Amino acid sequence: MKKTLRIAYILVVAWCLSLAGMQSAQASHIQGGQLTYVSLGANRYKVTLTVFRDCGGATFPTTADLEYRTTGCSGGPWPKSTMTLVPGSRRIGDPYCATAQYGPSPCGASPRPTNFETGQFETIVTLPPAVEWTLSVSLNARPTLGNIDTASGNCYYEATLNNLIGSAAVGGTRAIENTSAQYDPLNAAIPFVCWRQDTQLSFATTEPDGDSLVYSLAQSLENCGDTVTYQPYATAGIINLTPPGTTNFCAAFIPTGATGTYKPTFPIASFAFTGTCPTKIATPSFLFNPTLGTMTFNPAFFTPGNNMPENKYAVVGKVTEWRRVRNPNGTVTAYKIGSVRRDMLVIVIDCGNNLTPGPPVATGGVKTGVQIVNSRDSTFITAYTCNYTEVRVKFSDPNPTDLLKVTYPELDPAVPTIANPTYLPEDVATFQLLGNETKTPTAILRIKPDVSFVGRTFRIPVKIEDNGCPIKGITYRTIVLRVAKGNFAKVVASSASPFICEGSSVNLKAEPFRPDSVGQNVARYGYRWTPGPGFTLADTAKQTASVRPTQTTRYKVRIVGLDFRMSPTITCFDTASVLVKVRPAITANFNITGRSVAQVGGPNLPKRAFTITNTSVKRTDIDTFVWSYKRVKDGKGNPTADSTEVTFSDQFDPKELTFPEGTGTYRVILRISNKAGTTQCATVAKVQTVVVPDLEVPNVFTPNKDGLNDTFVLSAESEGAGKVQIFNRWGRLIKQYDNYRNEWDGAEQPSGVYYYLVTDKNGTTSKGWVELAR
Repeated sequence: MKKTLRIAYILVVAWCLSLAGMQSAQASHIQGGQLTYVSLGANRYKVTLTVFRDCGGATFPTTADLEYRTTGCSGGPWPKSTMTLVPGSRRIGDPYCATAQYGPSPCGASPRPTNFETGQFETIVTLPPAVEWTLSVSLNARPTLGNIDTASGNCYYEATLNNLIGSAAVGGTRAIENTSAQYDPLNAAIPFVCWRQDTQLSFATTEPDGDSLVYSLAQSLENCGDTVTYQPYATAGIINLTPPGTTNFCAAFIPTGATGTYKPTFPIASFAFTGTCPTKIATPSFLFNPTLGTMTFNPAFFTPGNNMPENKYAVVGKVTEWRRVRNPNGTVTAYKIGSVRRDMLVIVIDCGNNLTPGPPVATGGVKTGVQIVNSRDSTFITAYTCNYTEVRVKFSDPNPTDLLKVTYPELDPAVPTIANPTYLPEDVATFQLLGNETKTPTAILRIKPDVSFVGRTFRIPVKIEDNGCPIKGITYRTIVLRVAKGNFAKVVASSASPFICEGSSVNLKAEPFRPDSVGQNVARYGYRWTPGPGFTLADTAKQTASVRPTQTTRYKVRIVGLDFRMSPTITCFDTASVLVKVRPAITANFNITGRSVAQVGGPNLPKRAFTITNTSVKRTDIDTFVWSYKRVKDGKGNPTADSTEVTFSDQFDPKELTFPEGTGTYRVILRISNKAGTTQCATVAKVQTVVVPDLEVPNVFTPNKDGLNDTFVLSAESEGAGKVQIFNRWGRLIKQYDNYRNEWDGAEQPSGVYYYLVTDKNGTTSKGWVELAR
């Protein structure tokens, strides 16, 4: 009897244990999920729960309970609304190749490999305006994971809605409607990532209301306000890197300050290793982009085996919405209006020799003015309004024989919906994929936004997968297109710099700094010049205009892109201008006034010294002045063919001028020249004639030392009159000069009449008389 009872007890215990094992096996199936909502108006909201389950676990329930409250995590019990499974919403993941043992989408218990299935639950609730609504769903059956403690098995999903904003401080409150950010279905919530390979994941969303989004990595939750405990990834700061199945010991030390424990911002072991085995240095390296919601990392750990919990990591991506609102008092405030969370389960696998696809590389064409940054996690493109830009995005794989498949959502649906939003309007750009499922697919992004899109940012999510087998190498990428204000019109002058001399002309060409063609079509432009001084009116609508300004003038032109929207108003035109500087023409002029030179002698001396006053207008400091003279006739009126031109000054006003050549006719010349930049302008000149006559020899002089007529003046020539002999009335020679310079003052001679004989340089003699009167 006891034996029978003992056997029965053992059977019951075994049966119970088997039930417990079945319950554990069936229950551990919740892998992740998210809550989102859509405003239906009148404070009614459709709430959607998306659940990701393990295909090897229990199937989806038919309902789930949504709790909603305005008291945060306090109080309770809270109102509930039953969510029902949406027919046709279940989808099985396809991370495997088509020729894998169980196909691309296995779903079932072991020995089938791990996979996930997606399903959606919906309900409609009324949420009157409140400072903050908390929406939540709790499911129990989270599996054992490598980075968090899942002993409770609870998986808690949460979203918030702030549909009452403002306060008395800003003039009052305001009720608003809001549709939450919607997670992009292209980005898998249960991604398979390759051990020791660079990986990019994304939990990017679309925003139906145009609100600003902030991405963050959040804490995993078991219940409202109850955070999970994160597990250590290292013991005593040491990471065991010994390859499985080998005895070649290798370890890495964590730098001082690293905790060695997983956390929300470091949910997966990813390091930058330095040094060599057996000891290395491990620096945590998990990159997160809060603008795009992308993660870049290199999984460091992998445990061989089928469906091993150590290879599964919980990652929570949170998206917070902000909206700028003008308050009743006129101020503008950015309000938090809601948030959503996606619980992801990242599974690390050994991809062997199959490497994940490399990051795409974008390049721009000539004259596009586009700015491109190909970063480790994203591709950033800045294009400009009213400009034709063609960007080529090339995809490649480190495995040279792999074929790549690039997938992206419909970018501009004819009828956008919450589930099928507009990512990239065709008025901004088109995205054409060439050579898909080849070794090197290429996408062509043809961009031509008009001014209505300035300041907007568009995101194109792409999924890149190779044909590796049994596990496909997959990477996720976001191509970010930002539209900035552009002004690509310019005016090019025919000269290096539009600086000309007055009277000259210059050609001005309006140039759109844009591509000459759009796709296979020649780009079309229109031109409209604003006439100015010296403008040729016939050139008003031409690309090139000829101008002959008489003063410095700015010429303007409007260049219209004829391939952009032209109605109801012209959307794309640029205005450019060019300043044509003009060096004004110069008029040379001067005045000459002469005076007698006192030391020469008597009152009847001709004017021998001349003051020159420059009456030209001095335009600039770079004007050059050259003064010169030339003797054209001698004192007797004979032409001086052998006379040379003499430069006597380069100043604006020269010093007093004397003519050492003596009597005769002179041409005084002023030449003025300047430059327009490096161009030499025409030289202008002014010529005036000056006559220096020979004097009339007086027949009397009075040497009384009064400074007037004190000497016998015979010639005005500064080089002297030649040989002079002076005789008294009796014919006796009383004075002789070999080169007389008008210096005889009659010293020691009485008053009377005296005779003189002059022999010039040529031997010609002349004679005369003069009276000395005391």
